[in-house]
Amino acid sequence: MRQLGRPPSDSTRKPTNERILVTAADLFLVKSYQEVSMDDVAEACNVTKATVYYYYKTKTRLYTEAMVGLMNRVRSKINYFLEEENSLYDQLVNIAEAYLHVATELDTERFMHSARNSLSDDQIKAIQKAEEAMYSGIEDAIREADEKGDIHTENPAFAVRAYIALVKIGLYHNADGESLFNDKENKAKQIVEFFWRSLEK
Repeated sequence: MRQLGRPPSDSTRKPTNERILVTAADLFLVKSYQEVSMDDVAEACNVTKATVYYYYKTKTRLYTEAMVGLMNRVRSKINYFLEEENSLYDQLVNIAEAYLHVATELDTERFMHSARNSLSDDQIKAIQKAEEAMYSGIEDAIREADEKGDIHTENPAFAVRAYIALVKIGLYHNADGESLFNDKENKAKQIVEFFWRSLEK
């Protein structure tokens, strides 16, 4: 017998709480914190608002767990590319290509801008730590390559932030919707080539 008040689960699908988190993250990516209501999340998940509140007692908790979960999924994808038997250069190109296929920029500061006044210090810190962890694998790979003498950098932490900043620039479009890159198919490679020059010995 299921616990009293617990929404029924569907064994053929992802658990309800996980579906809520993934759906909420998608909504928060497109809209601001204020623009997304618990009703919106419930409707998008095809569940009742009571079900959403059963798993996530407050909107701030839902927001925090949705953002942390999203960044954990991105971290897993990044680590997947880093585990491939490729050079660091090729791994960085693959990561950049995957990032550039995501419709919305993964920018923690943008995420939290509209939510910051609602989130607790602990919630803000949890999101920030998830972002740091999201890119930790790249930092470790850059540090290892530096120690092997394959590249040179004085500051791997700075190098990974510079790399991510350059990849984000790849999402930029001007007022006419034009990209900075004429060769859109090789955009990731152009970005990594530019970044790689800063690591050459």
